[in-house]
Amino acid sequence: MMGSLDLLGSGQLGTLTNRGQNVLNIAITNTERLIRLVNDILDLERMKSGKIAMEIVKCNGADLLKQAAEAMESMAEKSQVKLIVNPVNVELWADPDRIVQTLTNLLGNGIKFSEAGSTIWISGELVSGEWGLESGKSIKTPYILFSVKDRGRGIPSDKIQIIFDRFQQVDASDSRQKGGTGLGLAICRNIVEQHHGKIWVESVVGEGSTFYVLLPLVPCQKPHA
Repeated sequence: MMGSLDLLGSGQLGTLTNRGQNVLNIAITNTERLIRLVNDILDLERMKSGKIAMEIVKCNGADLLKQAAEAMESMAEKSQVKLIVNPVNVELWADPDRIVQTLTNLLGNGIKFSEAGSTIWISGELVSGEWGLESGKSIKTPYILFSVKDRGRGIPSDKIQIIFDRFQQVDASDSRQKGGTGLGLAICRNIVEQHHGKIWVESVVGEGSTFYVLLPLVPCQKPHA
């Protein structure tokens, strides 16, 4: 389908009127959104069924943060959003491609819902000892904690618990206006859980959100829930 639309837009089949060009642009946008949706559904189903194995290797937390920021720099510049990276030089065992995918997804969401001129911070830190979670329990072994903090519109409290479910978005119009599929955070959660980690968000409406990804340095360790 995209090939036909591209051919039509190239002018090889004749010059389009302004109205025809507008219709073509809408068709291309909708087709691209459909492709993203299908790919996300397939990706999520393959991960949940175990058909996509995590390629666990030793990697560096600072490298993962920098790769994610570099991948999203173009989008950030286009949206006039500044990215600040606070790296952490910690080695961990993980699938680097999947962790970068998670971080870029969180960054992409932050950029989409941030105003021009704002800043997003992507950071990492080593946490160990008695590190309390929102459940009131604690972690007694070393973990790496990634965070993506924005000053966007925030997430209502009634959406916090379901935002990582399939097809859940803060606003139903987001899929149309922002181009999302509603599956990105579900994919992030699946990736993190396959690393025996934990992902959550803290948010205040009108002030912004901070997404956290907590990963064991060795994936066989599992945080208390």
